[in-house]
Amino acid sequence: MIRHVLAVGQLLLGTISIGAMHEPDILAPVVRGPARIVLSGRRTTGPSANGPRRTVGKCDAASYRGFDFWIGSWNASRTGANNAGGTNIITSETDGCTIEEHWTDALGMRGRSLNAFDATTGKWTQLWMDQSGGALLFEGRSADRSMILAGAHVTSRTDSTPLTDRATWTAIGKDSVRQFGELSKAGGPFAMSYDITYRRAQPVRDITVSAVEFCSSPSRPRFHAFDFLIGTWLVHSPDAGSPTLSVVSVDLGGCLLEERITGPDGYKAVAYSGFRSATFEWNRLFMDNRGVQLRLSGPATLTGTSMVLTGRRVDGRGAVTDVRVEWVSVGATTVEQRWSTSSDGAATWTTPTVVAMTKQ
Repeated sequence: MIRHVLAVGQLLLGTISIGAMHEPDILAPVVRGPARIVLSGRRTTGPSANGPRRTVGKCDAASYRGFDFWIGSWNASRTGANNAGGTNIITSETDGCTIEEHWTDALGMRGRSLNAFDATTGKWTQLWMDQSGGALLFEGRSADRSMILAGAHVTSRTDSTPLTDRATWTAIGKDSVRQFGELSKAGGPFAMSYDITYRRAQPVRDITVSAVEFCSSPSRPRFHAFDFLIGTWLVHSPDAGSPTLSVVSVDLGGCLLEERITGPDGYKAVAYSGFRSATFEWNRLFMDNRGVQLRLSGPATLTGTSMVLTGRRVDGRGAVTDVRVEWVSVGATTVEQRWSTSSDGAATWTTPTVVAMTKQ
């Protein structure tokens, strides 16, 4: 599914609706103490074991403020019209390190996105999820109170035509934002897919939320591949002085797996995970309040007790490291995260570092 296209189609036409990770020291080799808590989207440097502890709150730089113009409560309509459409509530979370979106269309179907700036690439990342099972990853840059994000994907497993979905947000004064969507097929020219305007509203118009639970159906088992992670967990990472607390829940009718992590010294992190049925692939985006980001993806399993996702990160020197995380349920109350890295293009992997999760 193309991000927002069906939602906006319904908004304009009134006929269509949209259908945790915890970082072992292999990913942050010199960061120690309670603030070294969770997964890294890149190699980071910091104090030694005998030095001062790394503090949280690392997203104060101007680069992290590139999407702040979107923060607020909004009523949405077709650009140039005043039709009653959807609503969007955009919040700043994780001590200013993430922007979270809560979209509802005029029929009550919902979508959410997690947005974060990655200092290692200089780009913004967005993971969009909707109530129809759409899970799309986007990347781009901000400039002068605007944001452009694009994502490449395919229509379905049986139609491999390459698609590029591009969205541009532009602030219009302080109380309005325009979002313009475009689609390119097979590398061809971009054509408009939607054009909406948000107007600041407090409160937003009242819309009854849909009870549709497309992803929770037992007939769609791959949407449930990560269900063994749902719950509240104490997470014990090697060399960490204190455990972190991870709360994993589902939203969007079972389409979104959401993890919230807290730890000592004000540590916070969030991860969105979701299965894209068009490609049979899981996507996961993690961000913490140190400004550390990691994107992972991988095929869905049908075991119901394990999941393997991989990603890639680039350090400050431009060196690329592949990352592999395997979650394995080893009992009714224990899950292990097994972290490995590779510096030779995934030809060989390090011996896994195990992070233990104990259900509360």
